[in-house]
Amino acid sequence: MSDKELGTVFPDGEIIFRQGEVADCLYFIQSGKVVIYREKDGKEVPLAELGKGDSFGDMGVFMGPIRTESARSLGGTRVITADYKFVLKKFRDDPSFAFQIIETMARRDRARAEEQDKTVEDLHLHQEKLTAQNRELKDAGKAAEESRDKNADYYDFAPVGAIDLDEDGIIRGINVSGTAMLGAARRDLMGLPFASFVPQENQDMYRKHLLECKRSSEGVISELLLNTRNGVPTKVQIFSYPKQDPDRVVYRTLITELASRQQADEK
Repeated sequence: MSDKELGTVFPDGEIIFRQGEVADCLYFIQSGKVVIYREKDGKEVPLAELGKGDSFGDMGVFMGPIRTESARSLGGTRVITADYKFVLKKFRDDPSFAFQIIETMARRDRARAEEQDKTVEDLHLHQEKLTAQNRELKDAGKAAEESRDKNADYYDFAPVGAIDLDEDGIIRGINVSGTAMLGAARRDLMGLPFASFVPQENQDMYRKHLLECKRSSEGVISELLLNTRNGVPTKVQIFSYPKQDPDRVVYRTLITELASRQQADEK
């Protein structure tokens, strides 16, 4: 197998991309490690150290158009790249791939937000003594809030329908693609049982899907009919996985219309 087939090799210390550059793709680490950092006041602020199987450069797909962080090879690494078109097709083909990417980004940003929140708490203890620390407190609080907002954006603007359900199957959260698919405003969908959008002939299939989801930590993929925006039952693929949450959200379900996916494949 050639080097081209295996991806691109970056020697130790080589910059993969810099903060401020155009973001047009994401990366997957095949071997080695990568350091993610942010440049602030002429200094490098380390954010994460990633290894084999991790993805990075996610902004190139979800947020764009400019890199907000830099990435550097640590000890030498081999990566493969994926542009937006490839990732969107992969999302349609395999909803579990979308779940992996979204959850990885969300987990990474939650960790950063928690670290920034800890900084805020530490600064509170000294804010009466040092005026300079008061300025840092404001900056850290703003950064933590922005990180949490960015985490919400990953979910809200994902190119597949995503719905959060509580233990009773009630819709507690839904993203933009999900509302477009069901053909109603978010405020009108919140509090409704998701099963009400499943035709009667598929109710048993949906209950079985959720039962299997409870037993699987990796999630379950099924195909069934769904009453979507056009009022006609549409065949969809749903991927559900258990998700522990303080707000009693226990399932996240990603939805892909099979007809749309087929049309995309034929292009």
